[in-house]
Amino acid sequence: MDKLSSAIILLGFIAQLATLIGRTLLVIQYKKNQDNILDIKTLSRWQNSYLIGSFISGLLWGLLPFFIGDLAPEYHFLVFSIIVGLGGAGLLTLGLVVPIYLSFLLPMFGMTAIWLFLQNEILYIATGFMTFLGILYYHMTSKRFSNNFKDAYTKTKNSKVYLDEVKKEHDALLKSNIVNNKLKERMELALTGSNTSIVDWNLTNNEFYLSPSWKEMLGYKDNELPNIILTWRQRVHKDDKRNLFSSLRRTKNEKKEYFENTHRLKHKDGHWVWILGRAQLLYNENGTAVRMIGTHADITKEKELQLKYSQQAQMIEQIHDSVISTDLEGTITSCNYGTELLLGYKSTELVGKPITTIYLEEDFEILSKNIETVKKDGEHHTTVRLVKKSQEVIDTDLSLSLIKDEKGNVVELVGYSQDITKRKKAEAELLKQKDILDHQAHHDALTGLANRILFNDRLEQSLKKAKRSKSKIAVLFIDLDHFKEINDSLGHAVGDDILKIVTKRLNSTIRNEDSIARLGGDEFVVMVDGLAQGQNASLLAQKILTVLAEPITLEGHILYVSSSIGISLYPDDGASTDDLLKYADAAMYKAKAEGRNNFQFYCSEMTELAFERVVMEASLRAALKNGDFIVYYQPQIDAKKNKLVGMEALVRWKHTTMGMISPAKFIPLAETTGLIIELDQFVMRTAMRQIVQWYKDGLNPGKLALNLAVKQLQQKDFIDTLQNMLRETECKAEWIELEVTEGKIMHNPEDAIVVLNQISDIGIELAIDDFGTGYSSLSYIKKLPIHKLKIDQSFIRDLPDDAEDSAITKAVISLAQNLNLNVIAEGVETVQQRDFLLKNGCNHIQGYFYSKPIDASKIEIILKEGINS
Repeated sequence: MDKLSSAIILLGFIAQLATLIGRTLLVIQYKKNQDNILDIKTLSRWQNSYLIGSFISGLLWGLLPFFIGDLAPEYHFLVFSIIVGLGGAGLLTLGLVVPIYLSFLLPMFGMTAIWLFLQNEILYIATGFMTFLGILYYHMTSKRFSNNFKDAYTKTKNSKVYLDEVKKEHDALLKSNIVNNKLKERMELALTGSNTSIVDWNLTNNEFYLSPSWKEMLGYKDNELPNIILTWRQRVHKDDKRNLFSSLRRTKNEKKEYFENTHRLKHKDGHWVWILGRAQLLYNENGTAVRMIGTHADITKEKELQLKYSQQAQMIEQIHDSVISTDLEGTITSCNYGTELLLGYKSTELVGKPITTIYLEEDFEILSKNIETVKKDGEHHTTVRLVKKSQEVIDTDLSLSLIKDEKGNVVELVGYSQDITKRKKAEAELLKQKDILDHQAHHDALTGLANRILFNDRLEQSLKKAKRSKSKIAVLFIDLDHFKEINDSLGHAVGDDILKIVTKRLNSTIRNEDSIARLGGDEFVVMVDGLAQGQNASLLAQKILTVLAEPITLEGHILYVSSSIGISLYPDDGASTDDLLKYADAAMYKAKAEGRNNFQFYCSEMTELAFERVVMEASLRAALKNGDFIVYYQPQIDAKKNKLVGMEALVRWKHTTMGMISPAKFIPLAETTGLIIELDQFVMRTAMRQIVQWYKDGLNPGKLALNLAVKQLQQKDFIDTLQNMLRETECKAEWIELEVTEGKIMHNPEDAIVVLNQISDIGIELAIDDFGTGYSSLSYIKKLPIHKLKIDQSFIRDLPDDAEDSAITKAVISLAQNLNLNVIAEGVETVQQRDFLLKNGCNHIQGYFYSKPIDASKIEIILKEGINS
């Protein structure tokens, strides 16, 4: 019996496990099919199998008490509790589906109740009775659960149907939104393509919408500007606001349906965009404007053209348009009032007449082609000539189109004509003006030659051609020698005449296929292409030198204008327009350095020199800013008395990395760049302060000689600047001597005399430096307020052995004595040179024989201890 009980219990567990598996599979099947149409056969099959398993499991549990009679009473109660517990669980898990619930609980509770009634004890019989009551209670409860479940299932099912319908409507709405978005996108693209954008203004709550194309029109992205009225209002041009908003108020007050205005809006980059605004106003039942929606179109180009050509704008305002319709045979059937104004015919004079009445006979063939085209294509746009009643011929823009009846059959042709006669004339004039402006933009106004822009373009094209043909190109950079002196002495009018003559001579020298340009001033450039050998360019260069060297007679003057020419070659020297011009320019400067009136070819060494010059100029500017310059002093000695009588202030550049730089390197650069003015003023102020200090210390430095650049003399405020220096440093005028170079003041002696006299009036003495190296006139020397002549060291260097230098030196000393001028010699280095000068009456000497230029501290020692010869 124990083995049988164990087997029954094991089978019970297996049945229960099968029940659980069956329920799980049923749930999975339900979830799998809950969103689809249920497979009735499949669901029925799973339910039947589940009912059978449930019945077996309940029966086994119900038979269990019959097989455990030998167990203790407490175990009977335990088994009963298990069965009742399973019943409660069955209520919760299976009660919602009545067949499944009954198939499990009825056999289980029924067998248990029978077993209880078979016992002789009153307790078991009472328990069996209670079991039947439990079965009844469970049944009623399960029925209620089942009914509730059915209601919930029905509602869920109905809800699912509703959700399905909602989902279908949602999907349809999504598709509709996609279509709408595509339509909106197409509309935005269309508006953007036509420079038109949307503006929507809700006047009741001030909501404002600006389409992305509106913002793009002003250079913004859509997210960069908010959709508020201030975005538009703040960008309206201040000159347009009054008219714009007063017009808008007037439109609303007069209850007009449409509004149109032209105004300007500010672009993101700062320029103004002309806008044509058109909008429709919507009013409520009270007549109050509630909404304004319309478009903004970019009409900047049209507006600029209108403003630029106001005359053309007036013409357009006076244009009268003509509309003429004809039948398919070409007979005029109607014409409007504009036709009468345009052609001078009355309507009655044209209707019934052939269209050829208003055409020139020679245009009949063109008219026939136009008619055939419009019949074929449906429309046609062209320009035609029309004949007015007065036989005047006018030009018109003609738009031809078809008129169809209600069945779509073509019954007539209609032509829309606009008089463009004046516009045609204006266009011709504008084209003429454009050609003139184009010529002026690419040619030199004085000579008519190509300018730099046109020359660069021609050279660029020739370089491409030369690259294909593997030929050479030569660029000749021509600069006239001493042309500035002609301009300064004879005036710019004569200079311009010379440039015209030079242009004619250059044009007569070069080949027709060569290009010549004036770059500015007295600089010309010639391009010679198709060269087999680069050296062949020297032949043209020599011809140019020869033809330009011929005398020029102007206003009674016979003038000689030579030139310096630099030559660069493609591809030898460079492959770009900039490089070839730059290298030819560098070669031209070498030609000037070689004595002018010659030509030089470019070489790499010249580029290095040019680069060194650029670096030097930058360093020079930095040195002036950083205070890297110092002042040295070279003593001036009375050789007869062996006594210091003065000193010359000389600037020195103490470079931070290159050390002391020779004045021969930076002084010429300072003169050409104009930095010499600032450099001179630095030296003058520094030296003045120093000599004042020496005098305060009880020393006697004598005269302070300061070099004066000619550019200083040309400054209008130089005298004021000089007097301010004297006041600031407390330096006395009689302590100062200004040295001016002979050759520099002779370029413009008349103006120099005026300024030098003003300097002399202050009490400052003047000396002519490098005397004998220039080409001064004795008549001007006599007029100059000078006190001293300074013999240039080039005449001292070979004394006393060189006879010419000896004669020149004696002559300068004699000239100074005869003019009652002091004289000093610079560059004295030997005792023989000193003795020669003393013997011939020049006592004042400056040079290495006594001292090289030294700093202020060493000069102070000489002032205290004297000079050692």
